[in-house]
Amino acid sequence: MRPTHVRRVAPAALLLTLAGLAAACTGSAPSGARSPSPSSAQVATPSGSAVTPTPTAPTHLVVHQTRVRLPFPVAREALVPLGRGRFLSAGGLVAGDSSTGQAFVLDTRRLATHPAPAMPVPVHDTAGVLLGGRPLVVGGGNSSEQDVVQARAGSGWHVIGHLPQPRSDLSVALLGSRILVLGGYDGSTTAMPQILASVDGTSWRPVGTLPVPMRYAAVAVVDGHVWLFGGERAGVEQRAVQEVDPSGHARVVARLPVPLGHGAAIPIGGKVLLAGGRLGPDQPTDRMWWFDPHTRRFTPAGHLPVPLADTAVALDGDRAWLVGGETPGLTDRVVSLSLR
Repeated sequence: MRPTHVRRVAPAALLLTLAGLAAACTGSAPSGARSPSPSSAQVATPSGSAVTPTPTAPTHLVVHQTRVRLPFPVAREALVPLGRGRFLSAGGLVAGDSSTGQAFVLDTRRLATHPAPAMPVPVHDTAGVLLGGRPLVVGGGNSSEQDVVQARAGSGWHVIGHLPQPRSDLSVALLGSRILVLGGYDGSTTAMPQILASVDGTSWRPVGTLPVPMRYAAVAVVDGHVWLFGGERAGVEQRAVQEVDPSGHARVVARLPVPLGHGAAIPIGGKVLLAGGRLGPDQPTDRMWWFDPHTRRFTPAGHLPVPLADTAVALDGDRAWLVGGETPGLTDRVVSLSLR
């Protein structure tokens, strides 16, 4: 994490550093980038629920920068689906290398934002999930790493629990009714290997160990399994693709085309789209790749409109949005990706 007013996160720290393979598709003009799409199959959303695409497989990935502007430039925030195209953004890194507790709702169908109550504990390098209809923000950091679990309830937020130890730079996934916390940083350990699980956000227990401990990995849930892409360890981007099954057993199943960290993983169209991230210190990338969980192979998927890292993903069916992030400066823009 990047402690508030204390230190600048090493450029190697990002949510996914996508490598510079030559893209086989068109570039990132505002009118939209097109690339071959994956075949139709079951897709799992970040909340872990399964979505079945339409029988007719889409033919193009269309990418463009939307007209919506966030209330302020922000990166490394939690983004929680609320349903009907609405997403709650909470916390994040803002101007001055500061952590914020501010929150707002992004309506992707109306391309508008609305204010929401602020969290009691400002955090960035955090993660969020919707559990039982209640938004949770797990861990994160400010001037130091935090262990708090903050829940939105009614007109405000409450601290409902604590992780066994402070953890920022983490990834979170929801499998059914259980939250998994993967990777991260506690302020001293290079990267944390222990996988934690909870059914309520209050009580946590270890369920497994990552073979490649990391922080700032991209995460996606497909067919009831968690997929972790790259990440960063000791200031170095990683290439491992790790699969975690519902029991918590983890294994390395593939390697990224190049070392990547601080990127975004989007389960869409039956595959996972990896978008943006960093190739190294101060090297945000606009590259994208498709990953097929069945063949475990990567293919180029084109470019984002701009290099982008540490962005948050909003997913609604076969359409996704990258919200905020670093270009390398903080941005208030939203990028749309859709299969057509």
